[in-house]
Amino acid sequence: MNTESPICDFGLHQGEKYTSLPASFLNWMVEIEHEKCAYAKHELQRREMAALKSCSKRN
Repeated sequence: MNTESPICDFGLHQGEKYTSLPASFLNWMVEIEHEKCAYAKHELQRREMAALKSCSKRN
């Protein structure tokens, strides 16, 4: 996937980077199998990895 953050091109969050979308919106995209849910899955995974990395630094 491209290293640049893709831009949401539909709905309430049109024009916003996927990196700034609420997790609830990303999860909704995945749940309904939206045609662009791959972007949502990628962003959710990125956030999860960042959180895990942050937690491991504390230990």
